[in-house]
Amino acid sequence: MEIRQLKTFMNIVKLGNFVKAAQFLGYTQSTVTTHIQLLEKELDTILFERFGHQLMLTTDGERLYEYAEKITKLADDAKNALCQSKIPVGPLVIGMPESFCVYHLPDLLKEYSSLYPDVELNFKFGISNEFRNLLRKNMIDIAFFLEKNVTDSDLIGKFLWPEPIVIVVSPEHPLAKKESVEAEDFHDQTLVLVESGSNYRTALEKGLEKAAVCFKILEVCQIQTIKQLVSSSLGITVLPLVAVKKELDAGTLVALPWQGPEFQINTYLVYHKEKWLSHAIRSFIKLVQERLVK
Repeated sequence: MEIRQLKTFMNIVKLGNFVKAAQFLGYTQSTVTTHIQLLEKELDTILFERFGHQLMLTTDGERLYEYAEKITKLADDAKNALCQSKIPVGPLVIGMPESFCVYHLPDLLKEYSSLYPDVELNFKFGISNEFRNLLRKNMIDIAFFLEKNVTDSDLIGKFLWPEPIVIVVSPEHPLAKKESVEAEDFHDQTLVLVESGSNYRTALEKGLEKAAVCFKILEVCQIQTIKQLVSSSLGITVLPLVAVKKELDAGTLVALPWQGPEFQINTYLVYHKEKWLSHAIRSFIKLVQERLVK
């Protein structure tokens, strides 16, 4: 029985299926399956059973999960206790929006990797609500949130800076010529938006729905693709200013003079209040505050 097999088993339980566990761990699905098969062979039992599309723990699986939590925690505790050096080492799993990684972090990550080459950086892209779940399950160490406030009682959110949000179109779009733009101007327009759940997308949708405006949505996962579609006059988008600054400066996109409700979005660095902050985590937080906070 290996620690990595137990961690694979625990991730399957937490995420609900083999595919998501493989994606999260960076394994192939066959590797995840092999880990479980080896555990079942060694323990001479079945850990999971299926009911339709639902994956369920067997009674033995439930019993093993209790032990797996204790074993993996003891292994981590032993590693931390025996590591006397204050030089950051080991894995560091960071959750962040794609835009944040691409437009805020490249230089900082390069510097951090140069300073602490023994830290294994691992990034998970998504939105704040997904990261909340992963922080509570101890599946990521820290995360960057783009939200108005972080008020969760079990999370610690360090305010970093306000994150300006802009609504942009192609210079050829009819709305680009207007001196002011309100919610009513979006009637029957196509919005090219990031995945559902993003706070700035939600704020725009709520503002338009409150004004009883009918609009169409084209959902696109990648910001670069969104910008290309919008610059081709296929619709309107809302994004962090940092993600479109280059295009605004070049004139390939235009920021609309929005007169609707303001997008009050801030950037926070968040971790669970019960999280043990390793040297790797502390060093990362310190570097973020030194290099990125104005």
